[in-house]
Amino acid sequence: MNNPEPNNEYFLSEWIEGRLTDAELQAKVPLLEYEAYLKLRQSLDGLAFPEPDMEQHYRAIKHKKAESLDRQPAKTFRLFPWFAAAAAVLLLFGMYQFLVFSNRVSTGFGQRSEVVLADGSKVILNNKSSVAYPNGFALRRKLELSGEAFFKVSKGKRFTVETAQGSVSVLGTQFNVIAQKDYFEVNCYEGKVSVHHQKQHQILTPGQSVRFYENQTEQWQQEAVGPGWIRGESTFKNAPLESVLRQLENQYHREVDYPESLKGVRFTGSFTHCDLQTALRSICIPLQMQCDQTPDGKIVFSE
Repeated sequence: MNNPEPNNEYFLSEWIEGRLTDAELQAKVPLLEYEAYLKLRQSLDGLAFPEPDMEQHYRAIKHKKAESLDRQPAKTFRLFPWFAAAAAVLLLFGMYQFLVFSNRVSTGFGQRSEVVLADGSKVILNNKSSVAYPNGFALRRKLELSGEAFFKVSKGKRFTVETAQGSVSVLGTQFNVIAQKDYFEVNCYEGKVSVHHQKQHQILTPGQSVRFYENQTEQWQQEAVGPGWIRGESTFKNAPLESVLRQLENQYHREVDYPESLKGVRFTGSFTHCDLQTALRSICIPLQMQCDQTPDGKIVFSE
């Protein structure tokens, strides 16, 4: 019988007991959970548990013995440190469950989903995307995104979206984030947005957009009041064809193939979410490309 794979709680227990170093824990759990563990430990480090006064206890025992010789001397045990350690572990696990990204909502091919967070903020997920957030979100407005989502953020303290490609921080605004493999794009529609990608930092105001792709940073102005996919149409402005076709795959649940020579082609336009053939024509005609469908449903693009 195969032994089950250790989970994050097992690694946390090993770390608490000193059998894992900080570096070993960081290698075994996601970065955001590792940072949460460190913050919890820092909080617990501030708690002081006084040692019991053993000399005072000893004098009290001698006094009671002198009062009654028939009375057996009481045995003392140093239980307090054990209770303190147990309480610390329970507190650590309680705060861990409260602060880690334990709630997750995901969408499949061609699906959308809306999430209303504890502070009243809304997250609208596009297809093949997921968002994770903690039980204590109202106290720590930070969540994790994979894929694409549109955010309507209630005013309050800092609201942060963490992705594998970078992070976005706001106070109260509306913005769209696309976080895909080797591709990161943020569009600001209201308020002000702070974008972090590796060592770069950008501030966006309404109408401004930025993308990070193949070690390049691109900025442009857009006049839309929200992302097109909310209204059933994916829109693009000078977007890499690779990103456009990935969104086509996610919307229609079809595998897409194209030659390497088309990877660098840029596309400005849109495609509908309602009809695949119309969507294919919307992409192929402006770019003067051809596309065919194989018997198994794969869509093959060519020059």
